[in-house]
Amino acid sequence: MNKLEILKEKAKVIVLNVSNNPSERYQLRYEFYQKYGDPFIKGNEGLGNSELAFINWEIKRGTLNPIDGSPSGSHWWREVNSHFLYLSTLAQLIKESGETFLDLPVPVSFWLDYINQPNECSWYRAHNSSIISGYQIADSLAFKENLYEQYFMNIVLYRLLYAQSMVEGVSFGILGKIFANPRGAAVSIITDIEAFYPSHYPLTKEEIKYVTHHAHNFMGLIEDFFDKILILPNLDKLYREAAEWNKSPGVMKFVKNNIPLYPISRSEFSTKHFNEELTTEKIHTS
Repeated sequence: MNKLEILKEKAKVIVLNVSNNPSERYQLRYEFYQKYGDPFIKGNEGLGNSELAFINWEIKRGTLNPIDGSPSGSHWWREVNSHFLYLSTLAQLIKESGETFLDLPVPVSFWLDYINQPNECSWYRAHNSSIISGYQIADSLAFKENLYEQYFMNIVLYRLLYAQSMVEGVSFGILGKIFANPRGAAVSIITDIEAFYPSHYPLTKEEIKYVTHHAHNFMGLIEDFFDKILILPNLDKLYREAAEWNKSPGVMKFVKNNIPLYPISRSEFSTKHFNEELTTEKIHTS
């Protein structure tokens, strides 16, 4: 077994050891940012603030719980997070080994770029390429979720890519860069707003109204403006740009004609998956 294979196995073991303990998943990333967060203020997680806030939301929602836990976690959310942990942990192990390897997975190379030169753009490219890779790996698991959870996966992804577009300078100029800066509190604030990020798993009937943009109230209008006015009309363009920024051409399979398509393994490049089916008239919750 060569040196890279040894590090890969070590990364897998590290992730496996935390997989059934959500707080230890969080701790793994917290410790990473204690080393590589590039904080402006000592004791702060710096560029890791947004990621840690999102993981904290996942933990509170229960998606990272063990599958045999009570309540049970989500196969899909757990797998995406585990794959993310593996890629970032492998990059850390490579960095700390002092070795240099060729032909690494794109997200691992981006994490090494981030560790060597931490900034907002390098963080988004490392983070988002890892998330896109996780979506690809977990595609078949998405069908274990109900239709509304599947659609919410798309919402999570396109909002994340839109935030990246702000930092890349595509949306809202300097204000966008400030709002989407991973050092900031935006993710912590927005994940506490149930209209944007539900607090229950599985989704409640009320939360499904927000996910499907059928909540006819003030917060629903704000969510509609953010998603339906700012993001969805240019979704193809956003995903094309994200494919370039993150060297992840596979993300283009997740969109067609400005309609999100994920998961795609059973109906690749078909927009029928969410057409007309995504209505509150058919809501069934367990």
